[in-house]
Amino acid sequence: MEEIFMQRVRSLLFLLSCAVSAPSLAADVVKLVVPFAAGGPVDQVARIIAPGLTAALGKTVVVENRGGAGGVVGANYVAKSPADGATLLVATSGYVMSAGTMTQLPYDPRKDLEPVALIGQVQTLMIARPDLGVRTLRELVDKSKSGARISYGSSGVGSTMHIGGEMVNVYTGSQMLHVPYRGAAPAIADLLAGQIDALNADVTILAPYVREGKVRGLVLFDTQRSKQLPDVPTSVEAGYPDLQMSNAYGILAPAGTPAATRSQLEQAILKVVRSPEVSERLGGMGLNGPMDTEAFKAKLASDFERWIPFLKKTGIQVQP
Repeated sequence: MEEIFMQRVRSLLFLLSCAVSAPSLAADVVKLVVPFAAGGPVDQVARIIAPGLTAALGKTVVVENRGGAGGVVGANYVAKSPADGATLLVATSGYVMSAGTMTQLPYDPRKDLEPVALIGQVQTLMIARPDLGVRTLRELVDKSKSGARISYGSSGVGSTMHIGGEMVNVYTGSQMLHVPYRGAAPAIADLLAGQIDALNADVTILAPYVREGKVRGLVLFDTQRSKQLPDVPTSVEAGYPDLQMSNAYGILAPAGTPAATRSQLEQAILKVVRSPEVSERLGGMGLNGPMDTEAFKAKLASDFERWIPFLKKTGIQVQP
């Protein structure tokens, strides 16, 4: 009996020590900074996870929109914020791309912010207008190589849509012409109206148009087919394995944030995004595959290693 009593005492003392030593955010409010205007997909993701984080952290988690300069304004704000875990950046793959397209960033993307957790990734789909006369990516490439004027739209110079189009040109030898717009919506509208021939974007955005027959899905820049469009082949199946691109959504903190604080944030984020309700909502947006800090860190390093040399090769330049 005495031994059982002592075991219980030791267990209680252990739990109490965990509670006392557990890392704790000092701030009462944690800001998720979205570097784009309200209403877009990044903003939606932030607002999906914010309530769960409020519960998991025991702090008030708010979404703050700081748009401008293709995400640079918001990223710079977080990079210059105190490294206490109270100000976090909701970043996308554009964060990495900017390191290769913008020469005068006010922060160092590799050093001034550090990964906390990856929320998920969305596959990228390439589409064409149905009356273009092509059913596959190879047919589009062949048409371009034959001298036909093929255009592709994007949400702006240096955007992931622009980079995806140039990726196709580089790895297939096609010569599609870039037509930049101020956002994805007008680019899609012009494709539906027959003003441009093709474009690429998040599969979730484009899938409804494919299912309705308004556009033709040519290829996924991925190794696995999409659950939303199971009949659309991957780039590997299409014969162009180098065409790999997804849009990753992750949380970054200012460099120097204490490891214990980052760990607390990491655990809370993963708990929320893996919960059934939030996972289902994110999955509906095409977001899958959350990662912990170490896996996310490795992914970022790999992405920087891949995209910066590629972007310098293309010559895409944007003034922040």
